[in-house]
Amino acid sequence: MIVGFQDEWLRAFFVEDIHSRNIPSDLESRLFRKLQMIDDAMTDQDLRVPPSNHFEKLRGTLDGLHSIRVNKQWRLIFRWDGGRGEASDVYLDDHSYR
Repeated sequence: MIVGFQDEWLRAFFVEDIHSRNIPSDLESRLFRKLQMIDDAMTDQDLRVPPSNHFEKLRGTLDGLHSIRVNKQWRLIFRWDGGRGEASDVYLDDHSYR
C-alpha cells in the first residue's frame, strides 16, 4: 500500500486522476499501472512480478530506497517496508543514461 508521495502532483495523478505536465502523456497509463502494482503489493515478491518491473534495492546515495521500472527511461523510487507491505516517499525519477 502506498502511504505517502514525495510530490503532490504524483499523488493527485494517482488518487484523484489529475493530469500533470510533469508526466509525459505517453507514460500516463503505464505509470498508473505501476503505481497500482505498488499500492496492491504486500510482499517483495509482489513487486518482482512481472520481471519487467526490475524491482531492486538501491545503493549508494539512494541506500534504503527501492525502484521499479516504468519504462527504459523512467523509474518509480520509494522507501519499501516489506514487513508491513507499505511504500512511502514515492516519486518518479527521470533515469537518463549519460
